[in-house]
Amino acid sequence: MGLTKGEKKALVFLILAILGFMPPVTIWANRVEPYVLGMPFLLFWQSFMVFVTFILMTLAYKTTERNDTKRP
Repeated sequence: MGLTKGEKKALVFLILAILGFMPPVTIWANRVEPYVLGMPFLLFWQSFMVFVTFILMTLAYKTTERNDTKRP
């Protein structure tokens, strides 16, 4: 049994959320300058990604929830 359209979208949202915390991105963000909102850039990036992960997981939930209600 394959994934539904909503489950595929949810999986894409999950992968995007995980990629923001992976080493290639965090190595790119691992710098003190520039300061953003008074924080070193890496601390800002991690805080930003926590917020983005919340948004992406909300979207994943909404897409799967919408498709689950359409199933017979």
